[in-house]
Amino acid sequence: MNSRSGKSAKADSKPVRIVAPYPFTYTFRVKPPETGTPLLDFLLRRFPFRNATGWEMRINDGRILCNDAPALPETLLKQGDLISHHNPRVTEPSVPDAVRILEETDSWLIVYKPAPMPVHPGGRYQKNTLIEILGEMTDGPLHIIHRLDSVTSGLMLIGKNPEFSHKASLAFKHGDVEKAYFALCDGVPKDDAFSCDFGIRREKGYRFTCAEDGKQALTKFRTIKRGPARSIIQCEPVTGRTHQIRLHLAALGFPVYDDDVYRSDGGNLLQNTAISLQSSVLRIPALDVNYAIDVPSDWNDKL
Repeated sequence: MNSRSGKSAKADSKPVRIVAPYPFTYTFRVKPPETGTPLLDFLLRRFPFRNATGWEMRINDGRILCNDAPALPETLLKQGDLISHHNPRVTEPSVPDAVRILEETDSWLIVYKPAPMPVHPGGRYQKNTLIEILGEMTDGPLHIIHRLDSVTSGLMLIGKNPEFSHKASLAFKHGDVEKAYFALCDGVPKDDAFSCDFGIRREKGYRFTCAEDGKQALTKFRTIKRGPARSIIQCEPVTGRTHQIRLHLAALGFPVYDDDVYRSDGGNLLQNTAISLQSSVLRIPALDVNYAIDVPSDWNDKL
């Protein structure tokens, strides 16, 4: 199969997808490091998007149970405890109605994921997710092989059968996948090519940080285009740590320009809008997967 380079993924305004409110019960297990944590503290750490007052109200209303029994905010949790949270009227955030199937074979799909959109169900999203939307667009089972952050757009490979999905998953695990992203960044690098190998660890909630005691990480960069105050940078992650590209760019002084989580020292714990980071190249030579898209056309106006 030939590379589809030359196609442009525009970031123009798109229609949004909205689902009607529905009842849903979320369930999750207490992990070993969380043993002995009060229920309220557990909820605040796992789900920082809601404050203490909001969680305490739900506990006292009986909407949050521990092992199917009522609990108190100060209830101490044990490893393996089942926590359930019933929401009688889930109102999911809307997402862009712009999922596209770019290439399809008997074994896989190459799709364009818009942002913000999560890949799989979780948290506040059960139906407005990539895998659920693709399920409405296609027949048969689909298999998630890799992931993109909700706020990141671009190419994803989706398996259509277990055999291919297993082979592709091994290719990602063993570093046999060629990946590249484009990022629109604050600042203008002097070098055409550079890299970053800072370690990465979790800092708080959904936020990570560069640290000497973090997991090994390496990203290679190439400056594609320079403007007066911003630049377009191609990013090639050699490792696959959470938020790796965003963290390494910020650490080098070239944060993704609309990434409110990492472009300042304080940063927000959550970000619900798309950022200018696009998965643009995805190649697995051994499996004949080869696809590429161009820099979004409107980025040039923002340099």
